[in-house]
Amino acid sequence: MADDKRDWRKNFDLKHPMLKPLWLRLLLIAVCFGWAAVELTIGSRFWAGAVIAAGLYMVWVFFLSSDRHYFTRIDDEEEK
Repeated sequence: MADDKRDWRKNFDLKHPMLKPLWLRLLLIAVCFGWAAVELTIGSRFWAGAVIAAGLYMVWVFFLSSDRHYFTRIDDEEEK
């Protein structure tokens, strides 16, 4: 029952060391928008909108929000 008090926002936290390389962040965004195009071509507007929203959220976190500096810092600076 103690797990019920977890913060649900942590599920959407994209600040993870694995996501620091620029190429990986761009690939994830491209996959989201590519998948949205696939969903649109088969006529599923709801899922296309959901995947576009996920892609836009990634663009916001990775490149526009105040947390974007997390992804551009070098690991050596974090240890200081």
